[in-house]
Amino acid sequence: MYAFKRRAYWRPSSRQASVACLSVALATAPLAGCTSLPSSGPQASAVEREAQSPKTLPFRLVKYSAQASSILSAYGEVGMSTDGFFRGGGGAGKLGAGDAISVTVIEPTSGGLFTGISSASAGGEGSKIVTLPDIQIDGSGMIVFPFVGRVKAAGKTPTQLGLEIESKLKENAVQPQVLVRLSANLANRVVVGGDVKSPGEFDITPAGETLLQLVTRAGGPAARPSDTVVSLTRGSTTRSVRLHALLQNPSSDIRVQKGDFINVSTVARTYLMLGASGTSAEFPLPAEPLSLAGALGRAGGLNDARADAKGIFVLRYEPRAIADQLAPGGPGGGAFVPVVYQFDMGSAGGFFLTDRFNLRQKDIVYLSNAGSVELSKMLDLFRMTVSPVLTGATIAKTGQTFGQ
Repeated sequence: MYAFKRRAYWRPSSRQASVACLSVALATAPLAGCTSLPSSGPQASAVEREAQSPKTLPFRLVKYSAQASSILSAYGEVGMSTDGFFRGGGGAGKLGAGDAISVTVIEPTSGGLFTGISSASAGGEGSKIVTLPDIQIDGSGMIVFPFVGRVKAAGKTPTQLGLEIESKLKENAVQPQVLVRLSANLANRVVVGGDVKSPGEFDITPAGETLLQLVTRAGGPAARPSDTVVSLTRGSTTRSVRLHALLQNPSSDIRVQKGDFINVSTVARTYLMLGASGTSAEFPLPAEPLSLAGALGRAGGLNDARADAKGIFVLRYEPRAIADQLAPGGPGGGAFVPVVYQFDMGSAGGFFLTDRFNLRQKDIVYLSNAGSVELSKMLDLFRMTVSPVLTGATIAKTGQTFGQ
């Protein structure tokens, strides 16, 4: 008979078991403590949940559709347009304090009021033309005219002032005719500054100049019209408009008034691309309309390994009137409301809709990660933790081998 020896199984000592357990605990601690994984932004489902109960800034979520496209098309391009810009204007040709005028008096007969003053003959025998030295309008808007006295000149056109002087001279002169001409235009001026080639102070002629004409007289803008903002300050109020919008809407090219200040500045139009796109960066917005589909193409499209085709978002501020039509009764107060547009490119129809949505200045385009990407991150993190666990077990086994 053969005698079989009972096989001895290795059992870890209490110290070895503690080492192994500690290794497992240290390895799994990151997983237990990870309430979120590294990410470039929220998933589509997280955006939808936050729209129902926002944690920070309230916003309205709009799932972009043909109806939403029609609403936006009806309003056209909004933002920095000519809407709300100054109306009226003009006033050019009226005299003001500081202006100098030339006054000519014509008397058809000899022996008139201005006989003896250096004059020239006019028309028939005895007719006299007398041109007086330039008269400057004082700070109170008044002038002093011979044989008449003080006359209010500011706020009147040269023709109106001439008729008033003429009526006052009839008491002493013989059938006088008075012609008033502006000789030094110091009151009717505007200032053009900023990013123009020839900034300075410019006269307003009696014909009346418009905003575009003054910018042109100053040499034109330094940048392209779509990147140029024209600001007009009148009194204590300032309005701004993109030069590109003025060129597209000539009816909004208002007449300037004396004392206006025109500032031309360069403000580049850009949009931001973030998330699971080929390139995350700030891109220049061209002068011609750029659709969301075109913007995605510029950024290299959706990242095949990361992007959720149903989680494409555009974040912008919309006027309240538009926001109320897109998402009635939603949160957000004030004249402009935060709106998040959601696009679904999981179907062919979604591609057509992205081509009907034009980007605006300062839009944020965000491409969310797919849910499988988050699962992949979790599995990768788990694989990283397996190696320390096995290492802990190996240490324990090695300790048994050396009799520890």
